[in-house]
Amino acid sequence: MLPQFAIITQDLQFISVGVVLTIIFLIVLLVIASEKINKVSITLAGVMITLSIAWIFGLVDNFNVLYQWIDLELLLTIMGITLIMEMLKKSGILEVFILYILRSIRGSFDILMVILAIAVFFMSMMMTNVLALIIVAQITILIAEVAEINPKPMLFLELVISNLAGMLTPIASYTAAYVSLEQGWTYIEFLMLSLPFVSVMVALTIILTRYVMYRGVMLEMKEKETSFGFHLQRLLQVIDPWNFVDSKRDFYKAIVIFSGLTVFFAIGTTIGFSVDVICVFGGCIVLILFSEYVEEFIRSIDFPMLFFLSGIFIMSGLIQETNLPLLLNDPMTQIVDISPLLGITVFSWTLGVLTSIIENIPLIFLLRPLIDLISSQTSPYVVWWAILAVVNITDSVVLISSVKGIYIMEMANREGISIGFVEYLKYGFPVTIIHLLGMAIYVFILLALS
Repeated sequence: MLPQFAIITQDLQFISVGVVLTIIFLIVLLVIASEKINKVSITLAGVMITLSIAWIFGLVDNFNVLYQWIDLELLLTIMGITLIMEMLKKSGILEVFILYILRSIRGSFDILMVILAIAVFFMSMMMTNVLALIIVAQITILIAEVAEINPKPMLFLELVISNLAGMLTPIASYTAAYVSLEQGWTYIEFLMLSLPFVSVMVALTIILTRYVMYRGVMLEMKEKETSFGFHLQRLLQVIDPWNFVDSKRDFYKAIVIFSGLTVFFAIGTTIGFSVDVICVFGGCIVLILFSEYVEEFIRSIDFPMLFFLSGIFIMSGLIQETNLPLLLNDPMTQIVDISPLLGITVFSWTLGVLTSIIENIPLIFLLRPLIDLISSQTSPYVVWWAILAVVNITDSVVLISSVKGIYIMEMANREGISIGFVEYLKYGFPVTIIHLLGMAIYVFILLALS
């Protein structure tokens, strides 16, 4: 009996260590969310502390094991996507595209709102939703200044749609890239799985924004349409879209590269190429063909984000080594046994509440054993899609739930447009609830089809 007792004692010790490591991990994430200390500094401090505790209590005796927890594929994907996005920004493709579209709206605010919303939607399918939102939001602010209107309804709508669009393709968001790498989903599979849900939610959100939540503001805008149409046409005639292009040679070169990569994403992922390989390949092509901007493009890579994620992977891996997440196995198993839909909904919504406060990928990585458990008892692709959907949807709850929301707030403040926390919450909270209910219905349909 003594050896068995020793094993039980060791398990209890590791569970206790897991509790301590989890507390440290959550403290690190909360300090990061407070933005009081640089996230790389606090993450590295957390790694040093958790590693020391793990070594002292015998959880790890060989630090080479750390390399198996660092998701190199995701880090390479982020680097490749960043280089491709920098090429698009440098070439001026996106600004030219948007301005040519705006010339066709004839001064209608309704058409303007729909076009800007759809622009975010489609651009997010071909690039990160962050970049798509930044470009469209800047144009929205410019138009609002000329027309002397309140841009908040359009900015809020664009933010929500960019969050929804983050689940459309493997490159639409970092979370989508992570899920794609974990599950091996192709570009087409992403679109086929998410497009029906996202399309319905985007249309519903536009209708709610226009006719319910900001009906009064839009009625005030309608009164200005005649003068707005005149000013807008005058503005668009004055602004030459090609002023945004520093080099037409780079412009056409970027079009060829991006078009080729888009086709490669669609076809390559269906014949065995993973997202990270395609992103790295695309990044290398950019550095080769835009050789004069190599140093500038490399500096644009978010190395602090890479260090942050590496630290998060290590801390999450240490916690998983203690088997602490497996304590939730029995409760989740019972819930899934009652109903797979209930199990997926409860888990994904709980994760959504947490990720509206804390970074998405760290929590998903921490709870990976639990995700694998639920996936083993029902349809894995439905479970992972629900997780991807909910972390994108809940980014719309409050303005500071995501980098995109913070950017919108800061950009508006620079232009003298004050956006209050409560003001956005009155919009974001009900919209998020509607999207979550829609997600539950869609999960039910997916489970029925599977």
